[in-house]
Amino acid sequence: MSEGIEKLAEQVSDASNLEELTQPILDVLQRVTHLESTYVTTIHEHEGVQRILYSRNSGDLQIPEGLQVPWSDTLCKRALNEKRFLTTDVPSVWGDSEAAAALGLKTYLSNPIYTDEGELFGTLCGASANTIDVSDAALEVLALFSRMIGHQASREQLAREATARATAAETRASDMQFVAEIGALCLSGEEPDQVLRAVSQSFKSRRAWQYAAPFQLPEVSPISVGQAVDGIDASHLTTPELLAAEDVPMLPLLIETLNMARFKEGYAPTFLSPKHSGAELRAVAKRSGIGDECELFVLTLAHGTDLMGGVLLISQPGGLDDTEKTMVQSCWQTLTLFAEREVEHEMLEVANAQLTLHARHDPLTGLPNRRYLVEEMHRMLSHAARAGEVVYVAFIDLDGFKKINDQHGHDVGDDFLEAMAHCLKKAARTGDLTARYGGDEFVMVAVNDEPVSEQAQQAIAVRIEQAMSGVLKLPTLTLDYPGPSVGVVSWQGDTIPDADELIAQADKAMYGVKQARRAERS
Repeated sequence: MSEGIEKLAEQVSDASNLEELTQPILDVLQRVTHLESTYVTTIHEHEGVQRILYSRNSGDLQIPEGLQVPWSDTLCKRALNEKRFLTTDVPSVWGDSEAAAALGLKTYLSNPIYTDEGELFGTLCGASANTIDVSDAALEVLALFSRMIGHQASREQLAREATARATAAETRASDMQFVAEIGALCLSGEEPDQVLRAVSQSFKSRRAWQYAAPFQLPEVSPISVGQAVDGIDASHLTTPELLAAEDVPMLPLLIETLNMARFKEGYAPTFLSPKHSGAELRAVAKRSGIGDECELFVLTLAHGTDLMGGVLLISQPGGLDDTEKTMVQSCWQTLTLFAEREVEHEMLEVANAQLTLHARHDPLTGLPNRRYLVEEMHRMLSHAARAGEVVYVAFIDLDGFKKINDQHGHDVGDDFLEAMAHCLKKAARTGDLTARYGGDEFVMVAVNDEPVSEQAQQAIAVRIEQAMSGVLKLPTLTLDYPGPSVGVVSWQGDTIPDADELIAQADKAMYGVKQARRAERS
């Protein structure tokens, strides 16, 4: 069993998707429960169906992956409604179930899987044609596995949503060769002005447009109140900077177009026609040599709600057809895609970092877990062997923790463990490694370049004992804790020892200290 759990821990830490996480879970669950079949389902309530996503079958009972059944009368739905998550006599409890009768089920195990948002994702189940006595410990493992699968499903859903947004924009861009070209320019460009110049050149090659003027909005270049450009009041705007000298005559038209877009659409890209947009725009367009029959569009480059720049597009007389307008809208979406990708990339990195953190750290205390401890100890021992340093391993057992837990409840017990972890971290020095080994046991590893000595071992033990004893102010009560039992061992040499062996030696030393403390109290 322990070998299966250790193997599962390794596979979970390496799992990159739901299937890689689920398959070893089903294997371990089968060993824990002794059921013939273990499987994960997804529930689609809006479709009224339940599907077998992954399954593991070891006997005559076969529950195939991909099987789809109506959700309305499944055993899982009955178990969920009745909160009966373990049934060892299916014929007596659910004798009217045709599916159960057809499979000859006697033992049925089901636990709901919820996403991090609390939505029902599916179930983690086990079944057998025999009567199997499933232990309470196995049920706890089942619940833990359900939460793990729910967390992974949530992470993948976030990843799919982020990917879907990027894919949707990319799909729209790929519908037209020109949009793909604009996308390539955006992806290859390093600076906004470089991208905007390249995009404007691409639009100039299209016969539908007579002008494509790239511009930027400098971060600090406000127009003074009351100042006007060619008669256009722009006191509320930052002065746009046209990137091509030949486009400077278009500055008044750009400002007026931005002015109208700002108040009408909040800078969202919109097509404007001088003929249908009022006297001011018609007058500015006329002074700029643009006729009433043209259409204007500001292809904006934005990050969040900040307008960074864009390209002022002016169509040929006669306006634009719907296909060209759709293409322009797609180009605008492509122009902002690189910013969206950056944000989504950061989101994915955060999600991956959290997955790694959870796999290597204790969720309650935040300390490295047992797996991480052993890995890091191997690195520290290797370095110490090369450098001739001494490695000290302290094993800490929180005496009296069970009594605290039983007397005050698990919430106080958790608060106590968190407080002890904090005290241990305070006792550690730069370069020391602290970890939660399991339950009420902790480990600290320290490296010293001074000769090994009993005094150094004792000093480490005293430092830890003093840091982890005394009055503790927990959120709901105050405890006067007499301190833990601490055993310390040391190692120095050329041959790197096994980390688990050193920990076991420290554990043995701790046990000796614990026995001595008990003798003193008696």
